[in-house]
Amino acid sequence: MVKQMEAYRQQFLDYISKTKRMSPHTVAAYGNDLLQFTDYLAIQLVTDLLHCKPIHIRGFMAIHLQNKLSPRSVHRKISSLRGWFKYLRKQGELSVDPFTKITLPKMPRMLVKDIPSSDLHNLFSHFPWNEIEDGMRDQTILLLFYTTGMRLSELIGLKPGDVDFYRNNLRVLGKRNKERIIPLHPEASDLLKIHMKKNGGVFLFQTAKGQPLYPMYMYRLVNHYLKLFSHAAKTSPHVLRHSFATHMLNNGANLLAIKDILGHSSLSATQVYTKNSFEKLKKIHALHPRK
Repeated sequence: MVKQMEAYRQQFLDYISKTKRMSPHTVAAYGNDLLQFTDYLAIQLVTDLLHCKPIHIRGFMAIHLQNKLSPRSVHRKISSLRGWFKYLRKQGELSVDPFTKITLPKMPRMLVKDIPSSDLHNLFSHFPWNEIEDGMRDQTILLLFYTTGMRLSELIGLKPGDVDFYRNNLRVLGKRNKERIIPLHPEASDLLKIHMKKNGGVFLFQTAKGQPLYPMYMYRLVNHYLKLFSHAAKTSPHVLRHSFATHMLNNGANLLAIKDILGHSSLSATQVYTKNSFEKLKKIHALHPRK
């Protein structure tokens, strides 16, 4: 039966990889979550998923919480397990859902923190990009992050053919290989033209060996420059994505339009930025003279 559980696990991973077209990183995370759960069931002497009950799921959550895993990470693991069990029910392998009475741990309310627009303006306007090696390339990367809201993986995967200067847009391959078109900011367009004249290759931004710049390199690059001009607690490519959405919303952009540019599949994922803007509105409203 243990072998059968492993077969079920591999079957599900193949499904989310080939049919759902999830990224290798996501598939690996799912695989790790499922493996941890089956190892836990083995310790509980459960060798068949048919015998998995809510008490086992609660015990699995409790162990992770006791080991100081964040509620958010526990939510993600349970989401992986829910997806697995749902798939097996659809395949006719299981008939009962042990997750129906499961209450997940509460997650702390977190508002997205953006980089102040004034900090970014100072970075792009006052840093001596022309005076350092690869400065123009780095400026182009940072400006693309901030003016398109692209994910790190999306920018890394950009190729010269994805840039359309005639229509002034970018073709981006997002999660689950979903393609979308993003308008290109005039300043970013000018920098890209210069960059592409000087650098040819398979990828828009690549190493000397012709490979795309790897994620940690991009993270360090963005973090380095943002730290020079901002005291924000977090300075990563993803924070620039947050900043793009928040600043657009603060300047009157339509929430549905922001959703499409970001590549969100549902509006609820985009609505987190409205909370950030509303918090700023509350601070401004507190200045009203009527106490």
